[in-house]
Amino acid sequence: MKKESLHKDEQLSQYLAFNREISKEEKEMQAAVMAGMTDDIDVDFAFKKVMIRTRKKDKVKQLVQQLTKVAAVLAIPLLIYSAWSIQKQLSKTEVKQEFAEQQFNSPVGMRSHVILPDGTKVWLNAESLLRYEVPFVQQNRKIYLEGEAFLDVASNKNSPFIVTAANTSIEVTGTRFNVKAYPEEEVVAVALQEGSVKFSAVDQANQSNTVEMKPGDHYEVEKNSKNLKAIPGNIDAQISWHKNILVLDDTPLEEVATLLERWYGVKVIITNDELKKYKFSTTFENEPLNRVLELLQLSSPAIKIIYKPGKMNKVEGEKNYSTVIISKNKELM
Repeated sequence: MKKESLHKDEQLSQYLAFNREISKEEKEMQAAVMAGMTDDIDVDFAFKKVMIRTRKKDKVKQLVQQLTKVAAVLAIPLLIYSAWSIQKQLSKTEVKQEFAEQQFNSPVGMRSHVILPDGTKVWLNAESLLRYEVPFVQQNRKIYLEGEAFLDVASNKNSPFIVTAANTSIEVTGTRFNVKAYPEEEVVAVALQEGSVKFSAVDQANQSNTVEMKPGDHYEVEKNSKNLKAIPGNIDAQISWHKNILVLDDTPLEEVATLLERWYGVKVIITNDELKKYKFSTTFENEPLNRVLELLQLSSPAIKIIYKPGKMNKVEGEKNYSTVIISKNKELM
């Protein structure tokens, strides 16, 4: 009997050690059953306590599940707001990128050479501005021009190159041409050296007109008009400037004065309105200003040209423009 009792005690100890996770009441009940001592334990009372604890655990689980559901419901608006906020920020970034621009400015008295990202070469005349949207890609080859530019457009038949100037646009795929569109001048002029272009203009009534130009063509249109006008004659006078060659072809003195102001950064004053109608035909290639003035006076003895160099303004710290005064030669009067 003692051996049997010891054997039961040993089994009881092993079982209790193995089941550490169960409750105290459950351990006592199972131990009593194994030891045959259920008579000394209130089994009903122990069972009720076990059930009460089990119900408490179930309630805790239910509460956790309910809180999890509530948290999930509350998280949905937060996720929606976060997604909306991120999308809004991305939209702002895209808008900024869409309107980002790159621009080049060629000041008075200077001419500039620019190579665009697609390989197009641009010569900017004095007092000219060129700008385009960034990024400048094959699908978006558009530039805006104020002033004058000679363009050697990189060929791409699948992606037209478009120049916008005042109320006009010039569309090409690969060609060499000149565009003149100074803000203070009344006309926009296009001269084509090579290839072909579509020259379009829109009037104030939003009516448009387009002409397909051929090499050697020279067209002009008044701003806010769609009446494109062909100009006869050689186009060298329109395109040679980008090689530092100034060509005067029956050019009125008033227009010559404007050219001198842009090319050399001087102020030209014509003292007599009658002189503005005088016309000049000559060519200057890389000539300094003093030589140009000398040759102009030799070609027309009826005029007298005086050059006054600019001086530094001591008060403002800026240099005044040099001045060229053109008047009638009184010796011939």
